[in-house]
Formats: sequence, structure tokens, C-alpha cells
Amino acid sequence: PQIKHPGTHTLYNTNLHVKDGGGTFRARFGVVYEEKQPDGSVKNVNLLAEGSYSLGSELTDGYPEFTYGVLKKLGWDKDLTEAELATINKIGGNNPDGVGWAVDLSGGIIRVTLEHGVMAYGNGKARAVAWNLPDPVPVHREPIYTARPELVAKYPTRPDGRQFRMANLGFSIQKAAVDKGLAKQFPIILTSGRLVEYEGGGEETRSNRWLAELQQDMFVEVNTSDAAERGIKDGGWVWVTGPENGSKARMKALVTDRVGKGVAFMPFHFSGWFQGVDQRSKYPKGADPIVLGESVNTITSYGYDPVTGMHEGKVTLCQIQTA
Repeated sequence: PQIKHPGTHTLYNTNLHVKDGGGTFRARFGVVYEEKQPDGSVKNVNLLAEGSYSLGSELTDGYPEFTYGVLKKLGWDKDLTEAELATINKIGGNNPDGVGWAVDLSGGIIRVTLEHGVMAYGNGKARAVAWNLPDPVPVHREPIYTARPELVAKYPTRPDGRQFRMANLGFSIQKAAVDKGLAKQFPIILTSGRLVEYEGGGEETRSNRWLAELQQDMFVEVNTSDAAERGIKDGGWVWVTGPENGSKARMKALVTDRVGKGVAFMPFHFSGWFQGVDQRSKYPKGADPIVLGESVNTITSYGYDPVTGMHEGKVTLCQIQTA
């Protein structure tokens, strides 16, 4: 705040000085990528910018993320104040050269780099090829349960495999869903998301009487057109069914045009009901929240991200009918 930097309205705008909001592309993936060649040899590919730098930069080429050691090599360490240098040495201990801009609590490295017209986070190339991801170049892949089965042949999910001891059978399940015509049986795209009143699975926030009063029922948002076709009334009870294992959940309908035709929304903060049955009696005495409701995870479906190791808990297909 003491520098009063204006921030960066447009990312990576090298037409401006860094003090005026100009910036470079962060060099966070190292400085060299070892690219294997067809003959088995390895070629070092430069990951730092070449011939690109912010207006007024004293470095007219790419550069890595700044550490105290980099400042010393450039002779810029002399620009640090005694207090800033003391903080860096305290953080670094036996290796102050390794103290980077992001952990420098004095802010000295950032201050000095700005004075020299460079960005403390470096000046690298955009990473258009993510070599350590399953798809190094991003491609479109249809969801496991897709509302557009005709696109699966062109944009299939990744092949079956095993990551971290977990079997990823997405390809087989996607193919079976297309063969069975599940998109016709479950024609509504279901998404899940957050409410302002609750947090996470809601066990704590639904136990707060003030928050529980604000949102007392689990619900599904249904488009007015979809509701009219199904005889669903606002506030009425409905069954939401999913494409896996006969999954179903009972909740109230919120008929609204906030969701488009063919789309429904459910919050992910509820639990304590399972397929229409209240489970309050199974909580330890005094441990049950004030508000219970169906969990959206009863409906959301199979899917596994090999990069993050996470299941697909945000979207699936569903059908909605009056209860």
C-alpha cells in the first residue's frame, strides 16, 4: 500500500511501466524445459520470454522469479534498506539467497524490482503446452453423462486407466450411457453450487439457528417451461432422479427463469435425508443440525479427474417429477 501501485487492469500489458500497471507473464514453471526428441536425445527449451519486456524495464529479455540471490547477481541488493535486509536474512537463515519475493515479508524484493522496472514474479512465456498434464494441449471432452451424445464419438473422455491406484472407468461408463440412451431418459442438465447462507456440506452452518432460518429447505431450481411440462408447482415436492444406481432425492421445487430450459440447479450444503427418508434419528443425541435435506451427491455421478484426483460432483444429468 505504501507504494500505491495501481494494479493491473489488463494482465501482461508490456506497453506500460510496471509502476503504472504494466506486467509480464509470470515465470512460475522454471526456466528450461527438457523436451525429448524423436531420436531419444533431450533438447533444452527456454521458458523465459525472448525480446519481450515491460516499458522501461532495465532487463530487456526474460528473467526468472526474483530471489535475494538474483538481486545480488544483478547488484540490486544494495537498494535494500537495512530493515528489509534484516528480514530477508531472518527468513533465510543459512540460505538467505533462496528467499523469494513471495515469502519476503519485508516487501523489499518487490519494491526494488519495481524501481528497476521489472516484475518480481519474473518474465516468462505463456504455457500453451502443459507437458505434465494428460492433455498437454487442452482439448474438449464431453462429460461422462452428456446431453449431447452425438458429440461423444468426436470428443470422448480419456481412455480407461488407473491413477493413484484408482481405476478410472470414465470411457466405459460414457460409452454405456450413450448405448443406453440415458440422455433421453434424463434430459435435464443438473448443476450444483453454493448458497450465501451455508458453507461446505452445511453441517456447521445448518446448525446455526440464524442461518438455518434463512434457508430451511433443500430445493431444486427448475425452469418455468420444464416445470409446466411436468406439472411442477413452485414450492411443491418433487423427485430428482439420476442416471446411476437408481439414485433419487426428494426436495422442494423453486420454479424460476434463473436457470435455462433443460437446466436445473441444486445447492450442495444439505444432508440428513437419503432418497426421501429423514435420517435425523441416526445422529448422536444433540449432534443433528437444525435443518436437514437431501444431499446433491446422491444424484451427481461418476467421473474422475486424473489431474486433481477428484470425483465429478458438480454436474450430471437428471429427471424431475412431482412427488
